Amino acid sequence: MKKSLVSTLCLFFLICLVAASCAQGSYAQVYDTNDDAGKLTARFINMITDTGDKSGDATILTSPDGKVMLIDAGDPAAAGQVVAALQEMGITHIDFLVASHPHVDHIGGFPAVMQAFEIGQVMTSYIVYPTVYYDAYMAEITAQDLEHVYLSRGDVFAFGDDVTVEVLWPESEIAYYDGYPQSSTQFVNNLSLAMKFTYGESKMLFSGDLYSSAERELVALYGDLLDCDVLKANHHGDSTSSCKPFREAVSPQITVMISDILSDLNTYKKFVKDGSTVYITHYNGNVKVSTIGDGTYQVLAEQAWEFGF
Repeated sequence: MKKSLVSTLCLFFLICLVAASCAQGSYAQVYDTNDDAGKLTARFINMITDTGDKSGDATILTSPDGKVMLIDAGDPAAAGQVVAALQEMGITHIDFLVASHPHVDHIGGFPAVMQAFEIGQVMTSYIVYPTVYYDAYMAEITAQDLEHVYLSRGDVFAFGDDVTVEVLWPESEIAYYDGYPQSSTQFVNNLSLAMKFTYGESKMLFSGDLYSSAERELVALYGDLLDCDVLKANHHGDSTSSCKPFREAVSPQITVMISDILSDLNTYKKFVKDGSTVYITHYNGNVKVSTIGDGTYQVLAEQAWEFGF
């Protein structure tokens, strides 16, 4: 039997060996807001496209006092699913619309979102990325005359009355190389916004698609201050990211990978070995993580799956 076939069969059996690791619910239950008051809640959207492109990232956060933030909005082909999730929650106004970085699988759905909801502020880093999707996103901001706030390392802002958001990355000054944006995938990913949310004793970290090189820079800058209970895995849980120093500094109880597939089995296994409970939207579906600010969390996912070893 060929090695590639053996590997495929092994992965198949790993997927089949499953056990409940969280409360299982329905789509409606994940997006039910009746129990949100007094909690910091993150809803990680499971997006599916039929175009062959990555569906990307999109996370809805609600503050204990009802403020709404959307971090990223997926690929244009997934925009309808982001809009549907927000509508399921009964949302009509988004207070903070945040782009982690300007790749299409993160900002492509924003024009549709901006046309469907009232927007308070748009938040981005200072990076400029001249592509058709970035141009469409910026054009919609201009057309609606939306307030555009640029974030960089050292900024701090309030998400409602009780949640503090610290911007850890990137710097405001960006040194573009000759020929940019050609061959710029890693360059752009490494300029993703990294934001730490603190609510009482509870902490969450969102840092887009940072690669390991930028993760190490964060560790050098902040060390144990990166410690957070909930981590949105960088770059969809791919092998480009989640290096050991970063995983050890963050030491998440809960890791969520927003991904169309299991991007890298070894990355998943490393988080599990570290003691983190890992959810992958492709297998778990839409995932809700909430806390009353005491350092404990309630998790509800559409599918209660975990990989066996």
